[in-house]
Amino acid sequence: MSRFQKNTLLTFSLLAFVAYAPLYYSIRNAIQKETRTITYESAESVSFFSLGDFEIEGKESDTKTLLLLSDLIDFEFKKLTGAVYLGREDSLSLPKKNRSQFVFYGSFEWEEKGITFTPKLNSTEQKATFSGKPIFVSYEERGKLVAVIYQSLSHLLDETIRLHRLLKRPPEWKVPSADEFLSESDFVRLSEYNSSLSFEEKTSVLKSLEFPSEYLQYLKFHLSLEKRSEESFKEVWRTAGSNSSLSSYTKFTIAKYIAEFYFSKKEFGKVIEFASAARKEREVTKSVFHSDYADTISLLGKALVLDGKKEEAVYYLTSARKLYETLGLLKDPSAIENSYFYGLLLYDLSQTELASFELSSIHGMITGPLEQIYLDYNLAKVYYDLGRYEAAVSLLKDQRKLVLAEGFPNHDIALYSYNLYGASLYKSGKWSVAKSVWESLVNAKSIYGIEEKPYHRYALFNLAVLSKLKNNPEQTESLYKQYVRLSPYGQIVDLPINDTFETGKPIYPYTWDLPNHNSFVELEEKTIRSYTGHYLFNSQDEEIRARTYENRLEDTNLFLDDLLNSKAFLSKSMSILRKTLFGDLKRFEKGNQIVFFDIGPALNHPEYPGVTSLAVAKHFSGMEVVLWELPGEVDLFLKKVKPELKDRLYSFPNIRILSADGVGEFQTLYSDPNNWILRNRPIPNLKGKTIIIRAANSIDIYEPYTKILPHFQNIGKALKTNPILYFFNRSILLKPAGTEKFILIGNQSIRGFHHNFQSLDRNGEPPYSILPFTVSEEIQP
Repeated sequence: MSRFQKNTLLTFSLLAFVAYAPLYYSIRNAIQKETRTITYESAESVSFFSLGDFEIEGKESDTKTLLLLSDLIDFEFKKLTGAVYLGREDSLSLPKKNRSQFVFYGSFEWEEKGITFTPKLNSTEQKATFSGKPIFVSYEERGKLVAVIYQSLSHLLDETIRLHRLLKRPPEWKVPSADEFLSESDFVRLSEYNSSLSFEEKTSVLKSLEFPSEYLQYLKFHLSLEKRSEESFKEVWRTAGSNSSLSSYTKFTIAKYIAEFYFSKKEFGKVIEFASAARKEREVTKSVFHSDYADTISLLGKALVLDGKKEEAVYYLTSARKLYETLGLLKDPSAIENSYFYGLLLYDLSQTELASFELSSIHGMITGPLEQIYLDYNLAKVYYDLGRYEAAVSLLKDQRKLVLAEGFPNHDIALYSYNLYGASLYKSGKWSVAKSVWESLVNAKSIYGIEEKPYHRYALFNLAVLSKLKNNPEQTESLYKQYVRLSPYGQIVDLPINDTFETGKPIYPYTWDLPNHNSFVELEEKTIRSYTGHYLFNSQDEEIRARTYENRLEDTNLFLDDLLNSKAFLSKSMSILRKTLFGDLKRFEKGNQIVFFDIGPALNHPEYPGVTSLAVAKHFSGMEVVLWELPGEVDLFLKKVKPELKDRLYSFPNIRILSADGVGEFQTLYSDPNNWILRNRPIPNLKGKTIIIRAANSIDIYEPYTKILPHFQNIGKALKTNPILYFFNRSILLKPAGTEKFILIGNQSIRGFHHNFQSLDRNGEPPYSILPFTVSEEIQP
């Protein structure tokens, strides 16, 4: 163990002994366990360099030769000690690019009898480029090119006086020996190998190659690893681990690859096994002052945390953090993730102030929006526990902007955060707003299946605490009983005597799943799935397929009327929804600048063809109403429906009929003039329009979810620039302009959604309900 590790851990141990005894003993045991002496270099005494792209001089070149040479030089550079080789320039993160002091590259010129290589080096500190003497290698001896290039590049750094003065310690170069030289034929055959080849093609190429080369063994081992089976991993490691001719670096690479694979599969016990093996092999090379070693011990620490061995993880995450810091790579993505785990681990070990410092240091450095949302929640939770309520509120307000912008208001982490937001607001003195936040979480059970979620239980508990503080025993008992009924026995918490709320716990990375692009989050998907695939369209009679009745979907009209009526008294969330959909309401008077698509409008009904669509066309005379019906149903309408009923439909000038599959490719179907029945009426121009779609007892109940999700994705992509309001069965979904993702924002009452009988009864439900946290950043009491 190095001096800086010991000093760091001893200092940390003293702090831990005072604040948290188990942490102290964990660190003490870790120090005793790590008896191997490892010499860590310092950032001031070693050089950092990378490998740039090779240049071509002249018109002739050989892409395969260039690619092979680049791979071979990269492989050989990774073995050196006394310096930090960061990797190929084009694959480095920005912090690593900025850390590189020297970039090695060179130029090739293909001549009649051979290849000339000119070594070059770029010094980032001196902002200068240096070139060495050109070296000629005949085509017959091209197998020596790797050694020649390696020697010329290393010689250029060692012998350039201006650069040599910058080096307190020259790198310990590992020049390939003569045993590693390839024959011309071997070199040519090896150049046929490419990582872009199929597995079978790679196998075929490598089977034809048999010569003493560690690089060839390395390729063969990695090809076996690509099978990604437990048996292949065991066999590769058994063979590689016992092979004395293999360098420790190659063994390290193999073990680290296997550990990273198991980490992606969340098999943390195996991660610990192979990451420990990789760590030991790296230590054998005496090249531990390196980001590869930091990545390995960080991986080991993360696996221990996720495997429940948090106190054992302290040593590894602490060491990795210090090594990243010493390397000057604290802003590298791997170091940021290490700090993320380290900060959460400190919180779990009751070092809340230190956790706050660590998590704050990486805030804003996370790349993915959902990952940033999780970090915001975790940091806000730490702030809350420290009593920094205003900071928590400010952070969660910014988070809500990101949540809405990315279309994640119904994601679990957004709702955990929303509950925490309520508690932070209460502690900041905004009691009524906090109450509204928790009530909106409780009332969401009428929109989707939220009752099984912890944050729903927390909201019930927190409202019960509020009622108790307000001396309302009946309401307190009612809310607390609901909380107890929904909570696992071991997680039930007694009501406190003060304002102590349930706010959840921090959430570690890799314990959640990333949603697919433009797909629904879990709560939304379960709701949409609950409607789909209930009936087989072709197995039902015409009368059943076309069944409808007057005023069945009147709630749609009521909802739209409230949005389009400038005199209507709207809630804050409805006002924001109106602005999202319409902007300046004057442009949309009587439904102008709106195109309404009614999918499956029962056009073949013998008495009321398209009656629900007619209600929309009549109520909003300026709205273009498109009856989107299956071609077979349109044919039946044209052949069987009475002329007077057709004329009644045609009498509305804002009616259009689109004969097409409701889940077909929108752009193709919409733009085909043959799909439009009323040829004397223009196809609605969708540019700059607000789009409203309704699927009520049509594709919503007849099509499976496997067709419905692509339908939403197709509509979102085709109409990305348009704001869309979608009534899908009872659910109401929104797609703001400029996005492709639909968000579930509310629902309509049960009225008109009974498939097997006719009823206009709402069963006590309001005509529609909106989830305020899905459209608004703020909740008003």
